[in-house]
Amino acid sequence: MKLNKLKWLNSPTRWKDSFTVASALLAAVGTILAISEISLKDDFRINCWITRSFVLLGLFLLLVLVAFIIKYYQTKKGISLKIRGIQVNIQQGDIFKANGWKIIAFNEHFDTIVDDKIIAHNTLNGIFIDKYVKNINDLNSVIATELDNNHKNEKYSKNNKNAYPLGKIITYNDEYMLLAFSHFSEKNEAQLTPKNYEQCLRVMWKEIRRTYANKPIFIPLLGSGITQFEERLYTKSDLLKCMLCTLRTSNTDIKQPITILLTEEAIQDINIYEMKGVK
Repeated sequence: MKLNKLKWLNSPTRWKDSFTVASALLAAVGTILAISEISLKDDFRINCWITRSFVLLGLFLLLVLVAFIIKYYQTKKGISLKIRGIQVNIQQGDIFKANGWKIIAFNEHFDTIVDDKIIAHNTLNGIFIDKYVKNINDLNSVIATELDNNHKNEKYSKNNKNAYPLGKIITYNDEYMLLAFSHFSEKNEAQLTPKNYEQCLRVMWKEIRRTYANKPIFIPLLGSGITQFEERLYTKSDLLKCMLCTLRTSNTDIKQPITILLTEEAIQDINIYEMKGVK
């Protein structure tokens, strides 16, 4: 068996929780046996204390393994956790099928040209414009109006175009949140530094609080597409941890569930159970 097929075993948090469950179950079994006045020595004829110790150890390890396997299958496709009272779901899914706000990442200019140069057809941004925007002129009008009404004083000039701070959000059709997510180079490349990424997420959580209107929020794994990170390489697990950590430290109060949707490939690459221990 290849090592990557054993990746699911490398989960310290799941092992720790399984040991806790097994300890509780073993204690419960011991209590039941004591109340029933059943003993390994008298009723099962196991007189040697060493043998009794091995029996208990074997039972404990079996309980640990069973608990670990059950937890694995229970959380294979997703987990739920609480971050400062906010319900956060991490699961596999298609964001366009979600029932709530759907966050779509744009560049800092909020460009809408899908030509495999500015926006690639196979990105989430491109799929959104190609398949879910009925009238591109209407989208451009909404973007222009929203930017003028809510972010007029924040714009700056870059590459002879207006640009906006990363993390800023425009709402569209009461269904989509369009996010200024990446800087854009003269070579039409989406770029970020780790510092930009964290700052963008912190602003994004505040913008979600400003615009979510008490509806559930669905977010893709931001940064896992064609965005190029400077200075270091982010794994999908790094990106997810950063999203959770910035939410935890944002002091943002959101009363609706936040669901981070992963692709099938991403959920296989990330040990999502370990996200329970993210601080």
